[in-house]
Parts: sequence; structure tokens; C-alpha cells
Amino acid sequence: MRGPGIVAVDGRGLIASWNGAASTLLSNAGPLLALEQPFGQLEMEARRSCGVSFIRHPMADGGLVCLCEPMPVVAAPFPNLGPNLAPTVSAQAAASLPFTSGAGHATGQDALARITSSFAFLRNPLPLWIFDRGTLAFVAVNDAALARYGYSRDRFLDMRISDIRPSEDVPRLLESLTERGDHGETGQWRHRKADGGVIDVLVTSEWFTMDGRSLCMTAAQDITNHCRLEDSLLEARIEAERANRARSRFFAVANHDLRQPLAALSLFVGALENRLKDPTSRDILRAMNTALATIKNLVDAHLDIARIDAGTLRVEPVGHSVNGLLTRMALEFAGPARQKGLTLHVAPCSAVIRSDRDLLERILRNLLSNAVRYTSSGRILVGCRRQGDRLRIEVWDTGPGIPADQLDIIFEEFYRGNTPSTSDQAGFGLGLSIVDRLSRLLDHSMSVRSREGKGSVFAITVPMEGESELRPDPVRLPARPNDTSRPRVLVIEDDVIVLQALELLLDQWGCDVTAASGYDEAVKEVASDTGPLDLVIADFRLSGPASGIVAIRQIAKMLDTDLPGLIITGDTDPRCLKEARLSGYSLLHKPVSALALRAAVANLLGRERLRDGVA
Repeated sequence: MRGPGIVAVDGRGLIASWNGAASTLLSNAGPLLALEQPFGQLEMEARRSCGVSFIRHPMADGGLVCLCEPMPVVAAPFPNLGPNLAPTVSAQAAASLPFTSGAGHATGQDALARITSSFAFLRNPLPLWIFDRGTLAFVAVNDAALARYGYSRDRFLDMRISDIRPSEDVPRLLESLTERGDHGETGQWRHRKADGGVIDVLVTSEWFTMDGRSLCMTAAQDITNHCRLEDSLLEARIEAERANRARSRFFAVANHDLRQPLAALSLFVGALENRLKDPTSRDILRAMNTALATIKNLVDAHLDIARIDAGTLRVEPVGHSVNGLLTRMALEFAGPARQKGLTLHVAPCSAVIRSDRDLLERILRNLLSNAVRYTSSGRILVGCRRQGDRLRIEVWDTGPGIPADQLDIIFEEFYRGNTPSTSDQAGFGLGLSIVDRLSRLLDHSMSVRSREGKGSVFAITVPMEGESELRPDPVRLPARPNDTSRPRVLVIEDDVIVLQALELLLDQWGCDVTAASGYDEAVKEVASDTGPLDLVIADFRLSGPASGIVAIRQIAKMLDTDLPGLIITGDTDPRCLKEARLSGYSLLHKPVSALALRAAVANLLGRERLRDGVA
């Protein structure tokens, strides 16, 4: 019985040698079967004039060993293997079958012998074997299986396929053999080698019947390195997610802990304002306020940049009225602007925009902070312009302006302009860098126009969804300018120093203050005093499970009244800010200035202003 035709091809793709069977099968190919001839040309001619197909086997040196047979590789049935071989063999398994050019039929045993002794089976680079479906015993194995698994051929043929599986995988194997049909399947398994090592393999199996005997030809591809790489990637992803969560927790804690002492210092400085009368002391106080504002801006900037670089800032765009944002900014910056003798005007707008509420608010807060800080005299205007389906939010100032040759670099980190380097006007620093980063994160365009000596206009353009009805400012209550009674205010703050500062300021402004260091103490104070409350001020993040929002709601429930509330927080976690905003209570960010706090308290108490003086 003649074996298959073999053509050897070198790494250049040229014919290097061939055997006699190949000469016979390719006799009609003429001069194309010759040394140094391109194999590709022979392959095409062999199909056309000889009816011969090739099965390619790559070699380690880059060459090929090509088996040729006078029938299509994937054709079925296979008449030269005899009527006992079922035609269910795929192209992959066909690469291992010993086709011959004879037309006679062989017995099933002869066909099996030809399979297991063929070059394609024995020399296949993949581990191959045949096992009996009934007994699970190995019937034949090739050389690659011996080399990869480390068993001798005799040892292999004494075993069953369950013997090369880890014991915990055997039930799954038996179940798969019971459920599997008569067609080939591919799956991932673990195999045990002779040295006890376990490898991951991708197994492709083809079932066929021979003389009534159900057999399976299996090819096993070692994918251990691939699986280890996948495991490493999974571990790396889990570790990265764990690190991100740790970074998020760090930023939240660092943010809160850094803002607490700054908040206390800011409030104590505010409390000194009415106690110092001589001009020199008041000049020192103003310098302290400026230095404090600089520290606050640096803390905000560094934490924001760290969170952006770490990828822990999540963008959650929603549709909302821009007027709520404008109202909050007007309330927050009215005091600082008035203190510098500036006129701040915020024009109302009925547009509904789509953006991340908190991140857009940070952008506008940075722009307004810069405008107030670097404008010595004049006015600041915040207004909106509609541009098709976009809304352009603009911040105008009458500050020193920016030279034309520096407009392209002002958004770089630590940009320093030509403004004299005083403590009050020391360049834009990190603020505009954060504005630029956040606008890119939101996919909002940012622009600036400026004239030296005249002022600047910073604008951010956001998507617009429609219009809303402009209502009176929901924060403001009817003014009671002639009310001379002392309003009763409950303050809940777990930082003792901040609590002392708040108590001192509110008392100085004519409020009757009850101080509580946490939720439980606040509830006890309210339960033991039947008098009414006019306002509750609470830190968002209190020690214990209850937040400031929960505390205000519980106290309002105890008093059975719709109680005004003010949340003061050093937390910048978007989830916490969203919860605070949706609570319906007013919100201030630590470190809050005494001016901003005073304006917010006056609004919530329905008074034009709180009294000056020292209690």
C-alpha cells in the first residue's frame, strides 16, 4: 500500500524535495514539480490538472511538509477508507488520515491501522490520540503527545483518557461523554502529565464508527501560557479596580480632612472682622483672608487634578435648568465680590442644559473665583447666549486682561501672567488648568477673549435641551428687615474646632445657637427643648451612620415642621454632592467664607441681613 505524496518546501516557499508518490500524483503538473520552483504555482496547477489537494504542516525552520492526495481535503465521504468509517471527519481531523490513490476498500481494522501509522498522524505537531468511547481506553497516540505529556507509548496505551485528568475533573468528563452527540466538539480542559504537572489544553474531538466500534480522534493544543496570561490580566484588572477604589477613598478622606481645618480657620478669620477696629489690624486680616483663599484654591486644584489623572471622576450628564446653577453662584460669590467693592450681576436664564451638574459647577466656580480674585475694581457679569442647540455661559470681568500672545497658554498648569506678583494677583495657577481638563472631560468647548487693561470673557458652551419657566429664586424667602428677635439655630458638626467657629460667628450675628457634635446629641437637644427652631446647619459627613441630611429630616419630623436646612460639606464625591443637592436643602462647600455663610443664613432666615457686632 503506497503512502501519501510528500512535497518539502523551504522557508522561501520553494520546492526542496518530494517522494515517489508525489511524482505519480503530480505527473500532470509538468515542469512545476522541480527544485527551486515556487510551491504556490505547483499547488494551483495540482488542483487544476491533477485533482490533487495539499495538507500543509509548518516546520520549525519556517518551511512546510505538504501532503498531497487525489481528493479534496474536506470532501466526504472517504471511499478509500472503507465503508466502515463514518463520513463525519472535519478538515482538522482529515489532516491526520492516510489517504491513498487506490480505489479499493479496506476493512475497518485496516483503515484504523493506516490512520495510526500515517505520517500525518504520527508526525503531526499537535498531540493526537484515538480512544474507545465505550472503554475510554487509548487506542493510538502520536509522537507529539508522547513528547508533550511525558508518558511512553506503552504507558499511554495502558491508560484511559480519565487517567490524564485531575480527579476533580473526571465527573465533568464522564458527563460530557454521556451528553455529547456524534459530531465533533471543542472545549477547554485540564490534563495531567507524567511528572504530575497540570496543563490547560484546547481539545478538538471528532467521533467516527469503525466495525461498530465508537472511536474518537482528539487533538490537544496546549494553551497553558495563554491561560496564565488571561489569569494575570484578570488579576491586574482586579488589582487596578481595587487601587481605583482605594484612590477614591483616599481622595474623599483627604478632601474632607484637609478642608476641615481650613473651614475652621476661615470662619475664625471672619469672626475677627468685627472685633478688629484699627486699620493696621484690618489690613493684616485682609492679607490673612487672601492667603487663606490661596490655600483653599491650591487644595481644590491639587485634589481635582489628582482625581482627573487617576480617572476617578465620573461624568453623569443630566438635563437640568441652568438657572439653579446661576443662582447658587450668585449666592456664593456675592459676599466676596462685595468685600472687594465689586458689582456682581448674574443674569437669569430659562434654558435647560445637558451636562454633569457638579463638574460644570466646578468649572463655573473656578471662572468666577478667578474673576473676583484678579479684578481690582469694576464689575463682574455672568450671562448666557443661545447658539442654536447650544448655550454659551459667559463670565465677564473688568480685570487687568491677558496679553494676546499668552491666550494660548493660560490653560497650562502653573501659568503665570504678567500681572505684578502680589499676594492678591499671582497668576492663574492651577485653576484654569482644571477648567480646561474638566471641559475636555465633559466634551464642552472652552474659549476666552481678552484685552489688556479692559478685562476678559471666559465662556463654556454646553448642549441645550429646551426651555423652562423662570420662577423666583427658590432659596430666597420674604425679607423681614425689621425683625429684631434672635433666630434659633441648631448647628450639627463633628469637628470641634469648626463647631466652635460656627457657634462664635452665629452668636456674633445675633443668633441663639445650640451646638451638637453629632446626630445623637442633636436629637437629644431637640427632645429636651420644646422651643421652635428657625434653621438647622449640619455637616454632610457626620461621625456614625447618619448624614447631616438625615439629621435635619429627623429633627424636622420631631418638631413637625418644614424646617429650613443648610448643608456644609468638605466632601467632593459626586454621589454625596448629588444626594445633598437632591435633598432640597441649601449647600455650601468647605472651607466656606464668613461672608458666604452669612449671606446663606440670612436668605434662609428670610432677613435682608444679620446684625453686625460682637455679642
